[in-house]
Amino acid sequence: MAVEWANLQPGFSAMRFPPAPLSFFVFVFWLLAVPMEGPLLTAYGAAGGSRWFLLSHVVALVAIGRWVDPSRLRLLARAGAVATALLSLILPQAAELAPLLLLALGGTAAPLTVSTAVGLHLTLRPARTAAGCLVLANLALAAVQATATLPLWPAFLAFLPLLMMPGNRVGAEEEGQVMPLSWSYLVFVFIFQIVSGLMYAFLYPAYGEQAFAPGLELPFYMAAVMAAVVVYRRDRDLLLAGGLTLAMTAFALLQVGGGWAINLGMFAMQAAAGCIDLFLLALLLASARPVAAFGYGLAVMCGGIAAGQFLSWFLGSASTAVGMAGSLVLNVAALALFLRNHRQQRLAQSSATTGPPPLPAEIACRLSEREISVLSLVLAGNNYRETAQELTISESSIKTYMKRICDKLGVSSRQELLKRIANGSGVPS
Repeated sequence: MAVEWANLQPGFSAMRFPPAPLSFFVFVFWLLAVPMEGPLLTAYGAAGGSRWFLLSHVVALVAIGRWVDPSRLRLLARAGAVATALLSLILPQAAELAPLLLLALGGTAAPLTVSTAVGLHLTLRPARTAAGCLVLANLALAAVQATATLPLWPAFLAFLPLLMMPGNRVGAEEEGQVMPLSWSYLVFVFIFQIVSGLMYAFLYPAYGEQAFAPGLELPFYMAAVMAAVVVYRRDRDLLLAGGLTLAMTAFALLQVGGGWAINLGMFAMQAAAGCIDLFLLALLLASARPVAAFGYGLAVMCGGIAAGQFLSWFLGSASTAVGMAGSLVLNVAALALFLRNHRQQRLAQSSATTGPPPLPAEIACRLSEREISVLSLVLAGNNYRETAQELTISESSIKTYMKRICDKLGVSSRQELLKRIANGSGVPS
Protein backbone atom coordinates (compact mmCIF):
# COMPACT_ATOMS: atom_id res chain seq x y z
CA MET A 1 0.00 0.00 0.00
CA ALA A 2 1.63 3.24 -1.11
CA VAL A 3 1.85 6.34 1.10
CA GLU A 4 -1.17 8.57 0.70
CA TRP A 5 -0.15 12.08 1.67
CA ALA A 6 -3.66 13.32 1.01
CA ASN A 7 -4.68 11.62 4.23
CA LEU A 8 -2.56 13.99 6.31
CA GLN A 9 -4.67 16.33 8.41
CA PRO A 10 -4.81 20.02 7.47
CA GLY A 11 -1.91 22.02 8.82
CA PHE A 12 0.70 19.31 8.30
CA SER A 13 2.71 19.26 5.10
CA ALA A 14 4.52 16.38 3.48
CA MET A 15 7.75 18.30 3.99
CA ARG A 16 7.35 18.38 7.75
CA PHE A 17 7.05 14.65 8.28
CA PRO A 18 9.20 12.45 6.00
CA PRO A 19 7.93 9.30 4.35
CA ALA A 20 8.17 6.04 6.29
CA PRO A 21 11.28 4.63 4.54
CA LEU A 22 13.27 7.78 5.32
CA SER A 23 12.23 7.69 8.98
CA PHE A 24 13.24 4.04 9.31
CA PHE A 25 16.56 4.63 7.53
CA VAL A 26 17.37 7.60 9.77
CA PHE A 27 16.55 5.63 12.90
CA VAL A 28 18.72 2.64 11.95
CA PHE A 29 21.58 4.99 11.02
CA TRP A 30 21.33 6.81 14.37
CA LEU A 31 21.12 3.50 16.24
CA LEU A 32 24.24 2.11 14.56
CA ALA A 33 26.24 5.33 14.86
CA VAL A 34 25.54 6.08 18.52
CA PRO A 35 23.96 3.79 21.16
CA MET A 36 24.75 0.35 19.69
CA GLU A 37 28.52 0.65 20.24
CA GLY A 38 28.78 2.93 17.24
CA PRO A 39 32.01 4.76 16.39
CA LEU A 40 30.75 7.96 17.98
CA LEU A 41 29.93 6.25 21.27
CA THR A 42 33.60 5.27 21.43
CA ALA A 43 34.61 8.82 20.47
CA TYR A 44 32.49 10.13 23.37
CA GLY A 45 34.46 7.92 25.78
CA ALA A 46 31.41 5.76 26.49
CA ALA A 47 32.41 2.45 24.86
CA GLY A 48 30.50 -0.47 26.37
CA GLY A 49 27.55 1.74 27.27
CA SER A 50 25.14 0.05 24.88
CA ARG A 51 24.13 -2.43 27.59
CA TRP A 52 22.55 0.42 29.56
CA PHE A 53 20.68 1.63 26.49
CA LEU A 54 19.42 -1.91 25.81
CA LEU A 55 18.19 -2.51 29.36
CA SER A 56 15.80 0.44 29.41
CA HIS A 57 14.97 -0.03 25.72
CA VAL A 58 13.71 -3.57 26.30
CA VAL A 59 11.51 -2.48 29.21
CA ALA A 60 10.05 0.43 27.21
CA LEU A 61 9.40 -1.75 24.13
CA VAL A 62 7.52 -4.33 26.20
CA ALA A 63 5.45 -1.55 27.77
CA ILE A 64 4.56 -0.21 24.31
CA GLY A 65 3.60 -3.66 23.05
CA ARG A 66 1.46 -4.32 26.12
CA TRP A 67 -0.22 -1.01 26.88
CA VAL A 68 0.14 1.59 24.10
CA ASP A 69 -2.84 1.89 21.80
CA PRO A 70 -1.85 2.34 18.13
CA SER A 71 -3.75 5.62 17.97
CA ARG A 72 -1.55 7.07 20.73
CA LEU A 73 1.78 5.88 19.37
CA ARG A 74 2.14 8.90 17.08
CA LEU A 75 2.05 11.45 19.92
CA LEU A 76 4.32 9.31 22.07
CA ALA A 77 6.84 9.03 19.23
CA ARG A 78 6.87 12.79 18.63
CA ALA A 79 7.62 13.44 22.31
CA GLY A 80 10.26 10.72 22.20
CA ALA A 81 11.90 12.34 19.18
CA VAL A 82 12.37 15.64 21.00
CA ALA A 83 13.67 13.97 24.17
CA THR A 84 16.02 11.72 22.18
CA ALA A 85 17.43 14.71 20.29
CA LEU A 86 18.14 16.57 23.54
CA LEU A 87 19.82 13.56 25.17
CA SER A 88 21.89 12.92 22.03
CA LEU A 89 23.07 16.54 22.19
CA ILE A 90 24.07 16.25 25.85
CA LEU A 91 25.83 12.88 25.57
CA PRO A 92 29.11 14.07 23.94
CA GLN A 93 29.37 16.89 26.46
CA ALA A 94 28.93 14.72 29.56
CA ALA A 95 30.75 11.44 29.03
CA GLU A 96 30.92 10.84 32.79
CA LEU A 97 27.12 10.62 32.84
CA ALA A 98 27.00 8.27 29.84
CA PRO A 99 25.38 5.29 31.65
CA LEU A 100 22.53 7.46 32.96
CA LEU A 101 22.08 9.25 29.65
CA LEU A 102 22.02 5.96 27.73
CA LEU A 103 19.47 4.54 30.18
CA ALA A 104 17.27 7.55 29.46
CA LEU A 105 17.89 7.26 25.72
CA GLY A 106 16.73 3.64 25.78
CA GLY A 107 13.35 4.80 27.07
CA THR A 108 12.86 7.86 24.88
CA ALA A 109 13.94 6.06 21.70
CA ALA A 110 11.56 3.10 22.15
CA PRO A 111 8.49 4.85 20.64
CA LEU A 112 10.65 5.84 17.67
CA THR A 113 11.82 2.25 17.25
CA VAL A 114 8.24 1.00 17.01
CA SER A 115 6.76 3.89 15.02
CA THR A 116 9.48 3.93 12.34
CA ALA A 117 9.25 0.15 11.91
CA VAL A 118 5.45 0.08 11.87
CA GLY A 119 5.49 2.89 9.33
CA LEU A 120 6.89 0.45 6.79
CA HIS A 121 3.33 -0.93 6.52
CA LEU A 122 2.57 2.19 4.48
CA THR A 123 4.95 1.10 1.73
CA LEU A 124 4.16 -1.06 -1.25
CA ARG A 125 6.72 -3.81 -0.47
CA PRO A 126 7.54 -3.55 3.25
CA ALA A 127 10.20 -6.30 3.43
CA ARG A 128 12.09 -4.99 0.38
CA THR A 129 11.86 -1.45 1.71
CA ALA A 130 13.21 -2.56 5.09
CA ALA A 131 16.12 -4.32 3.37
CA GLY A 132 16.94 -1.21 1.34
CA CYS A 133 16.90 0.95 4.48
CA LEU A 134 19.24 -1.44 6.31
CA VAL A 135 21.68 -1.36 3.40
CA LEU A 136 21.63 2.45 3.12
CA ALA A 137 22.05 2.85 6.89
CA ASN A 138 25.16 0.67 6.82
CA LEU A 139 26.56 2.68 3.92
CA ALA A 140 26.01 5.83 5.98
CA LEU A 141 27.68 4.14 8.94
CA ALA A 142 30.75 3.49 6.78
CA ALA A 143 30.91 7.23 6.10
CA VAL A 144 30.79 7.94 9.84
CA GLN A 145 33.53 5.42 10.55
CA ALA A 146 35.78 7.09 8.00
CA THR A 147 35.19 10.61 9.38
CA ALA A 148 34.38 10.00 13.08
CA THR A 149 36.77 12.72 14.26
CA LEU A 150 34.96 15.52 12.42
CA PRO A 151 33.35 17.95 14.91
CA LEU A 152 30.09 18.18 12.94
CA TRP A 153 28.90 14.64 13.77
CA PRO A 154 27.66 15.19 17.38
CA ALA A 155 25.36 18.04 16.38
CA PHE A 156 24.23 16.30 13.21
CA LEU A 157 23.34 13.06 14.99
CA ALA A 158 21.53 14.99 17.70
CA PHE A 159 19.34 16.51 14.98
CA LEU A 160 18.47 13.13 13.37
CA PRO A 161 15.76 12.08 15.90
CA LEU A 162 13.69 15.07 14.80
CA LEU A 163 13.55 13.54 11.31
CA MET A 164 11.98 10.41 12.78
CA MET A 165 8.79 12.18 13.87
CA PRO A 166 5.85 10.21 12.45
CA GLY A 167 3.11 11.73 10.34
CA ASN A 168 -0.58 11.38 11.09
CA ARG A 169 -0.50 7.75 9.95
CA VAL A 170 1.95 5.45 11.68
CA GLY A 171 0.80 2.22 10.08
CA ALA A 172 -2.35 0.17 9.70
CA GLU A 173 -3.97 -2.56 11.75
CA GLU A 174 -5.32 -4.39 8.69
CA GLU A 175 -7.54 -6.99 10.29
CA GLY A 176 -8.04 -10.10 8.22
CA GLN A 177 -5.48 -9.23 5.52
CA VAL A 178 -2.24 -10.32 7.19
CA MET A 179 -1.02 -13.25 9.23
CA PRO A 180 -0.86 -13.39 13.02
CA LEU A 181 2.65 -13.28 14.45
CA SER A 182 4.39 -16.66 14.67
CA TRP A 183 5.60 -16.19 18.23
CA SER A 184 7.60 -19.43 18.26
CA TYR A 185 10.15 -17.92 15.87
CA LEU A 186 11.06 -15.28 18.45
CA VAL A 187 12.75 -18.00 20.52
CA PHE A 188 15.27 -18.57 17.73
CA VAL A 189 15.78 -14.84 17.25
CA PHE A 190 16.43 -14.43 20.99
CA ILE A 191 19.01 -17.23 21.02
CA PHE A 192 20.77 -15.80 17.98
CA GLN A 193 20.86 -12.32 19.49
CA ILE A 194 22.59 -13.70 22.59
CA VAL A 195 25.37 -14.74 20.23
CA SER A 196 25.18 -11.34 18.55
CA GLY A 197 25.69 -9.75 21.96
CA LEU A 198 28.79 -11.91 22.44
CA MET A 199 29.97 -10.70 19.05
CA TYR A 200 29.57 -7.04 20.01
CA ALA A 201 31.38 -7.51 23.29
CA PHE A 202 34.25 -9.78 22.23
CA LEU A 203 34.62 -10.41 18.50
CA TYR A 204 34.26 -6.74 17.53
CA PRO A 205 37.19 -5.51 19.69
CA ALA A 206 39.35 -8.41 18.46
CA TYR A 207 38.40 -7.58 14.87
CA GLY A 208 39.16 -3.91 15.45
CA GLU A 209 42.77 -4.81 16.25
CA GLN A 210 43.27 -7.20 13.31
CA ALA A 211 40.91 -5.96 10.59
CA PHE A 212 42.24 -6.04 7.06
CA ALA A 213 40.43 -2.76 6.43
CA PRO A 214 37.94 -1.07 8.81
CA GLY A 215 34.43 -1.26 7.36
CA LEU A 216 35.19 -4.23 5.13
CA GLU A 217 32.67 -6.28 7.13
CA LEU A 218 29.70 -4.08 6.15
CA PRO A 219 29.32 -5.36 2.54
CA PHE A 220 28.82 -8.87 3.91
CA TYR A 221 25.92 -7.64 6.05
CA MET A 222 24.38 -5.72 3.16
CA ALA A 223 24.69 -8.59 0.69
CA ALA A 224 23.09 -10.97 3.21
CA VAL A 225 20.16 -8.60 3.77
CA MET A 226 19.40 -8.38 0.05
CA ALA A 227 19.71 -12.14 -0.42
CA ALA A 228 17.51 -12.72 2.63
CA VAL A 229 14.56 -10.94 0.96
CA VAL A 230 14.53 -13.57 -1.78
CA VAL A 231 15.12 -16.55 0.53
CA TYR A 232 12.42 -15.45 3.01
CA ARG A 233 9.77 -15.39 0.30
CA ARG A 234 10.61 -18.98 -0.67
CA ASP A 235 11.31 -20.58 2.70
CA ARG A 236 11.66 -18.57 5.90
CA ASP A 237 12.85 -21.60 7.87
CA LEU A 238 15.71 -21.96 5.39
CA LEU A 239 16.68 -18.33 5.99
CA LEU A 240 16.64 -18.85 9.76
CA ALA A 241 18.73 -22.01 9.46
CA GLY A 242 21.16 -20.19 7.16
CA GLY A 243 21.65 -17.40 9.69
CA LEU A 244 22.32 -19.89 12.49
CA THR A 245 24.79 -21.82 10.31
CA LEU A 246 26.74 -18.66 9.43
CA ALA A 247 26.94 -17.72 13.11
CA MET A 248 28.20 -21.18 14.04
CA THR A 249 30.85 -20.81 11.33
CA ALA A 250 31.91 -17.48 12.83
CA PHE A 251 32.42 -18.97 16.28
CA ALA A 252 34.25 -21.96 14.86
CA LEU A 253 36.69 -19.55 13.19
CA LEU A 254 37.04 -17.72 16.50
CA GLN A 255 38.43 -20.91 18.01
CA VAL A 256 41.06 -21.12 15.25
CA GLY A 257 42.44 -17.71 16.16
CA GLY A 258 44.73 -15.48 14.18
CA GLY A 259 44.09 -12.51 11.92
CA TRP A 260 42.61 -14.38 8.97
CA ALA A 261 40.24 -16.41 11.16
CA ILE A 262 39.02 -13.37 13.08
CA ASN A 263 38.39 -11.43 9.87
CA LEU A 264 36.54 -14.31 8.23
CA GLY A 265 34.63 -14.88 11.47
CA MET A 266 33.49 -11.26 11.50
CA PHE A 267 32.41 -11.49 7.85
CA ALA A 268 30.38 -14.64 8.59
CA MET A 269 28.85 -13.06 11.70
CA GLN A 270 27.83 -9.93 9.79
CA ALA A 271 26.20 -12.07 7.09
CA ALA A 272 24.39 -14.03 9.80
CA ALA A 273 23.17 -10.79 11.39
CA GLY A 274 21.87 -9.59 8.03
CA CYS A 275 19.87 -12.80 7.56
CA ILE A 276 18.32 -12.68 11.04
CA ASP A 277 17.60 -8.94 11.01
CA LEU A 278 15.67 -9.20 7.75
CA PHE A 279 13.97 -12.39 8.95
CA LEU A 280 12.68 -10.64 12.08
CA LEU A 281 11.54 -7.50 10.25
CA ALA A 282 9.68 -9.51 7.60
CA LEU A 283 8.09 -11.66 10.29
CA LEU A 284 6.89 -8.65 12.30
CA LEU A 285 5.66 -6.83 9.20
CA ALA A 286 3.40 -9.81 8.49
CA SER A 287 1.61 -9.42 11.82
CA ALA A 288 -2.02 -8.41 12.09
CA ARG A 289 -1.16 -6.22 15.13
CA PRO A 290 2.06 -4.45 14.11
CA VAL A 291 2.41 -2.14 17.12
CA ALA A 292 2.23 -4.99 19.63
CA ALA A 293 4.29 -7.24 17.36
CA PHE A 294 7.11 -4.73 16.99
CA GLY A 295 6.99 -3.86 20.68
CA TYR A 296 7.42 -7.46 21.78
CA GLY A 297 9.49 -8.65 18.82
CA LEU A 298 12.10 -5.89 19.00
CA ALA A 299 12.23 -6.29 22.78
CA VAL A 300 13.18 -9.93 22.22
CA MET A 301 15.93 -8.88 19.81
CA CYS A 302 17.36 -6.21 22.10
CA GLY A 303 16.99 -8.45 25.16
CA GLY A 304 19.01 -11.16 23.45
CA ILE A 305 21.81 -8.72 22.59
CA ALA A 306 21.86 -7.43 26.18
CA ALA A 307 21.95 -10.98 27.54
CA GLY A 308 24.91 -11.78 25.28
CA GLN A 309 26.78 -8.68 26.41
CA PHE A 310 26.29 -9.46 30.08
CA LEU A 311 27.28 -13.08 29.45
CA SER A 312 30.54 -11.93 27.82
CA TRP A 313 31.15 -9.58 30.75
CA PHE A 314 30.74 -12.54 33.12
CA LEU A 315 33.10 -14.72 31.04
CA GLY A 316 35.69 -11.97 30.80
CA SER A 317 38.43 -12.23 28.20
CA ALA A 318 38.39 -16.03 28.03
CA SER A 319 38.05 -16.49 24.28
CA THR A 320 37.64 -20.24 24.59
CA ALA A 321 34.75 -19.84 27.02
CA VAL A 322 33.12 -17.21 24.82
CA GLY A 323 33.45 -19.40 21.75
CA MET A 324 32.07 -22.44 23.55
CA ALA A 325 29.14 -20.43 24.92
CA GLY A 326 28.34 -19.06 21.46
CA SER A 327 28.55 -22.47 19.81
CA LEU A 328 26.42 -24.01 22.55
CA VAL A 329 23.52 -21.58 22.24
CA LEU A 330 23.61 -21.79 18.44
CA ASN A 331 23.51 -25.58 18.49
CA VAL A 332 20.58 -25.44 20.91
CA ALA A 333 18.80 -23.10 18.47
CA ALA A 334 19.53 -25.40 15.52
CA LEU A 335 18.24 -28.43 17.45
CA ALA A 336 15.09 -26.55 18.50
CA LEU A 337 14.48 -25.54 14.87
CA PHE A 338 14.87 -29.16 13.74
CA LEU A 339 12.45 -30.42 16.40
CA ARG A 340 9.94 -27.69 15.51
CA ASN A 341 10.00 -28.59 11.82
CA HIS A 342 9.78 -32.31 12.63
CA ARG A 343 6.69 -31.72 14.76
CA GLN A 344 5.07 -29.62 12.03
CA GLN A 345 5.73 -32.36 9.46
CA ARG A 346 4.12 -34.97 11.71
CA LEU A 347 1.09 -32.76 12.24
CA ALA A 348 0.82 -32.18 8.48
CA GLN A 349 1.04 -35.91 7.78
CA SER A 350 -1.59 -36.64 10.43
CA SER A 351 -3.87 -33.99 8.99
CA ALA A 352 -3.40 -35.36 5.46
CA THR A 353 -4.22 -38.88 6.66
CA THR A 354 -7.36 -38.07 8.58
CA GLY A 355 -8.53 -35.00 6.68
CA PRO A 356 -11.50 -32.87 7.76
CA PRO A 357 -14.89 -34.58 7.84
CA PRO A 358 -17.13 -33.63 4.91
CA LEU A 359 -19.80 -31.06 5.64
CA PRO A 360 -23.43 -32.20 5.28
CA ALA A 361 -25.02 -30.84 2.13
CA GLU A 362 -27.71 -28.92 4.07
CA ILE A 363 -24.94 -27.01 5.85
CA ALA A 364 -22.58 -26.44 2.92
CA CYS A 365 -25.32 -24.91 0.76
CA ARG A 366 -25.87 -22.10 3.29
CA LEU A 367 -22.24 -21.03 3.60
CA SER A 368 -19.80 -19.09 1.45
CA GLU A 369 -16.65 -20.74 0.14
CA ARG A 370 -14.54 -18.97 2.76
CA GLU A 371 -16.86 -20.01 5.58
CA ILE A 372 -16.71 -23.62 4.40
CA SER A 373 -12.89 -23.46 4.50
CA VAL A 374 -12.91 -22.10 8.04
CA LEU A 375 -15.46 -24.61 9.32
CA SER A 376 -13.69 -27.55 7.65
CA LEU A 377 -10.41 -26.70 9.35
CA VAL A 378 -12.10 -26.31 12.73
CA LEU A 379 -13.83 -29.67 12.28
CA ALA A 380 -10.41 -31.20 11.47
CA GLY A 381 -9.27 -30.31 14.99
CA ASN A 382 -7.47 -27.03 14.39
CA ASN A 383 -7.84 -24.30 16.98
CA TYR A 384 -8.53 -20.72 15.91
CA ARG A 385 -4.85 -19.75 15.81
CA GLU A 386 -3.87 -22.74 13.67
CA THR A 387 -6.82 -22.11 11.36
CA ALA A 388 -5.75 -18.47 10.97
CA GLN A 389 -2.20 -19.48 10.08
CA GLU A 390 -3.45 -22.01 7.54
CA LEU A 391 -5.65 -19.43 5.80
CA THR A 392 -3.18 -16.52 6.31
CA ILE A 393 -5.72 -14.33 8.08
CA SER A 394 -5.95 -13.10 11.66
CA GLU A 395 -7.35 -15.08 14.57
CA SER A 396 -10.04 -12.49 15.23
CA SER A 397 -11.23 -12.93 11.63
CA ILE A 398 -11.65 -16.65 12.27
CA LYS A 399 -13.81 -15.84 15.28
CA THR A 400 -15.89 -13.48 13.13
CA TYR A 401 -16.37 -16.17 10.48
CA MET A 402 -17.43 -18.71 13.12
CA LYS A 403 -19.98 -16.27 14.50
CA ARG A 404 -21.43 -15.71 11.03
CA ILE A 405 -21.59 -19.47 10.48
CA CYS A 406 -23.44 -19.97 13.76
CA ASP A 407 -25.87 -17.16 12.89
CA LYS A 408 -26.54 -18.59 9.43
CA LEU A 409 -27.09 -22.08 10.77
CA GLY A 410 -29.27 -21.02 13.68
CA VAL A 411 -27.10 -22.26 16.54
CA SER A 412 -26.03 -20.27 19.56
CA SER A 413 -22.43 -21.39 19.94
CA ARG A 414 -19.53 -23.17 18.31
CA GLN A 415 -19.93 -26.09 20.71
CA GLU A 416 -23.58 -26.55 19.76
CA LEU A 417 -22.72 -26.45 16.06
CA LEU A 418 -19.95 -29.06 16.38
CA LYS A 419 -22.17 -31.28 18.53
CA ARG A 420 -24.99 -31.24 15.98
CA ILE A 421 -22.61 -32.05 13.13
CA ALA A 422 -20.94 -34.84 15.12
CA ASN A 423 -24.33 -36.36 16.01
CA GLY A 424 -25.58 -36.03 12.45
CA SER A 425 -28.70 -34.30 13.72
CA GLY A 426 -28.57 -31.54 11.12
CA VAL A 427 -29.15 -27.88 11.57
CA PRO A 428 -32.46 -26.09 12.25
CA SER A 429 -34.02 -24.60 9.14
